[in-house]
Parts: sequence; C-alpha cells; structure tokens
Amino acid sequence: MRRLALLLAFGLAAPTIPGVTAVAMAAPARTASCDNPRTDFDNLYCERKVYMQADSDLNLVYNKLRARLNPTDKRTLLTAQRGWIRERDAECSMTEDDNIRVNIECAKTKTIARTNWLNDRLRECTSSGCRSSLLAD
Repeated sequence: MRRLALLLAFGLAAPTIPGVTAVAMAAPARTASCDNPRTDFDNLYCERKVYMQADSDLNLVYNKLRARLNPTDKRTLLTAQRGWIRERDAECSMTEDDNIRVNIECAKTKTIARTNWLNDRLRECTSSGCRSSLLAD
C-alpha cells in the first residue's frame, strides 16, 4: 500500500484514493499561534487550515455560480472544473517511492486563484448575465 507523506512543503493529503493509506493529521498538542508557528509541524497545521478554508470557499462559490446556470452551461462549467482539478493535481502533487506528496502552497495558491475566477463569473451572471463563452476556461 502506498503511504501519504505529509511534509511541510508537500503538506496536504488529496481526497480519499482507493488503496492508499492516509497518515492522520492531528492538531499540535499545544496551542500554536499561526502568526508565529514554533515548528515545521505548527506551520504545516496552519497552512493546512488556510488551504481547507480556501477549498471550502471555492466549493461555496462554485455551487452559487452553478445555481445560476442553464443545463448546458452547467455541463460546460463541470467540464472546465474537472480540467482545472486535473491541472492543479498535475502541478501541485507528485508520487515518489510509493509516497504521494502534495505541495500545499501550490494547491492553496491555485485554489484561491480559481475561487477568484469563479467569483468573477458569478459577478458577471449577477450584473450583466452569464457569459457562456467564459465558462470553458
């Protein structure tokens, strides 16, 4: 079985993958300030929290945008989102020696950028109407 390696630079497990054993991520025993993390693990914990919030924000705006689209545009958005996920995964993760490593900084940056893109599309739909041609990006 493959193990997920959680390292500072490559710090977040991807969604559940069949046949892969996840390494549990527990909160540090002491309360660490994310403003001044004391150890690499404190820093990882804090970066993971930011990524998880960014991912939650992305899902929220994706669903808001999707609710405003017609069926054809929903399919276009879904196809584009799946493409973005493949691109993010290819650029922000790697497998080496049976370890899957995810660069949390890369994933966080790409997730925030995608959330901004989705917010732009939502703003367009709200203000001047959804522009189908932009949903395929």
